[in-house]
Amino acid sequence: MNITSGRDDVFSIATLLYARLRKVNSRVIDVMYLMQDRSYAHHVITLALETRDAELATHVERLRQLLDLPDDEQLERGNYENIQDDVSRKGGSAKYDEGHVSFSLF
Repeated sequence: MNITSGRDDVFSIATLLYARLRKVNSRVIDVMYLMQDRSYAHHVITLALETRDAELATHVERLRQLLDLPDDEQLERGNYENIQDDVSRKGGSAKYDEGHVSFSLF
């Protein structure tokens, strides 16, 4: 699989996640930021799983595979540093920034 098709798959799953999360929980996420920031992706996954919606859980599992994100059990065992290290290597901050949420009235 080439890089472009991988990014396309992530974008497709992220937009499905966006639409379902908006319908189920009235939450709006930033799909492009999700594709770039693993910490934000994990935050969105946590929000989606909190809804206990079967369709969202399916999208979350596919997104985890595509982005190679750890599951919650791995995070509880202390694997969260891997997500933070990945952000630091890219020159970003490991601190979560909630300023990337957009809202729509219509």
